[in-house]
Amino acid sequence: MTASRAGYWEGMASGAAIFTSSYGSPDQEKILPALVGAAQQVYGANAVVFSAILTRLLLFAEAELQFKRMSDKSLFGDPRLRVLEEPWPGGTTGELLARMEQDVSLAGNAFIWNAGDQLVRWRPEWVTIISEVAQGPNGPYRRKTGFHYEPPAQQQPAYGEPQTVPVEELAHWAPVPDPCATFRGMSWLAAVLQDAQADTAMTGYKTRYLSHAATPNLMIKYAQKLQPGTVDSLTERLKARYGGVDNAFKTIVLDQGADLTVVGNNLQQMDFSNVQSAGSERILAAAGVPAVLVGLEPLRGAGRGYQESLVKFANLWARPQWRSVCGALQKFTPGNDVDQGAVKLWYDTSGIAALQDTETNQAQVALVRAQALLVLAQAGYTQESAVSMIQSGDVSQLQGGAVPVQTHPGGANQQHMLPQPPGSGPTPGMQPLPAGSVARLPVGAVSPADGGNQTRPGRRPAATRRP
Repeated sequence: MTASRAGYWEGMASGAAIFTSSYGSPDQEKILPALVGAAQQVYGANAVVFSAILTRLLLFAEAELQFKRMSDKSLFGDPRLRVLEEPWPGGTTGELLARMEQDVSLAGNAFIWNAGDQLVRWRPEWVTIISEVAQGPNGPYRRKTGFHYEPPAQQQPAYGEPQTVPVEELAHWAPVPDPCATFRGMSWLAAVLQDAQADTAMTGYKTRYLSHAATPNLMIKYAQKLQPGTVDSLTERLKARYGGVDNAFKTIVLDQGADLTVVGNNLQQMDFSNVQSAGSERILAAAGVPAVLVGLEPLRGAGRGYQESLVKFANLWARPQWRSVCGALQKFTPGNDVDQGAVKLWYDTSGIAALQDTETNQAQVALVRAQALLVLAQAGYTQESAVSMIQSGDVSQLQGGAVPVQTHPGGANQQHMLPQPPGSGPTPGMQPLPAGSVARLPVGAVSPADGGNQTRPGRRPAATRRP
């Protein structure tokens, strides 16, 4: 591609000459390769990081993308969604979302290019965001103008030549903004890389402890006084031979006169489990994943802890992520129609089995609101004010008055089925039936044995009685 696009002509020079020569300039924001490399390393070597990203990915990829009418909030499908339903040959919406979530977790950014016949994922560490200062009615501001993609030289035969595309052709998703940049996103792993590396080191420490026969921590004393140079020399030799995770727990051979003392002899004494679990909790907290969802916390009371954690995870993390990614992919599916009115790209979670209880709760809330609307309508309030009151909770928005007392359709007064008590005033619109028009049941005897109808059975001879 050597055409002029968005004010940039790629034929002016090579991609390296244009972009790497001015790295760090305000009009170019690049994903830091060192940070991405460190994140990819802990992703492949740390079980807690892998479990957190996998949990996020599995739930995030389950959503379906639909159009949402702005008038009535209903969801519907459309042929324009084809580009997202099959982003590449044999691909699905779930695979597209999974790739975007993985890139955001590891690099803080996801770049999806519309090549015309399919969507193409660009590796974040090979992309530079291009911007320029524009002059607006109220003053200058910075805006994105394009994206430059440049794989390393040795990777270009497999991933293509460098190219620059305008913002209209590429969806850039960065749900967590980088405070040090204008358009670039930030990975949640950036805040816990040290915790993840420490957790990996703790796992390596445990492995070394077991592979070297669980040798304890030691302290060495000599009976005679040693020269300072000798002490320093012994310390350096011990550190070089037995220091660090790779040399931990090796058998130590000492000179004559050395006294070896055990300082600690097992993982329990060093509180290994609690120390390592503290790092795991910090990693999961940054990922927004409850520990019970990845199996690092036991279930409470009939699985209530799991369900509560899942609802929290969906409401505080998944739904904002879905809403954000729909905003990024909206440019591939323009959302204004003459027939449908104003619409936008949205997500559908009705088919996600893990959130069925959440859908049930939402249905129950909708039922309660519908009942409230019915009561307010019967009370004479307008439908628009009743809807506004239910949505806002502000009773002062109700408009209208109470419904007048309804009378019989024929205009005649209705009658009670039973006579009214003496002295009670007539009910408006009602009049009692005549006292003699209500039939009464006959009142018989009140003996507890004959049932009130004088049919008490006679006495039987003693011989016929049961023993």
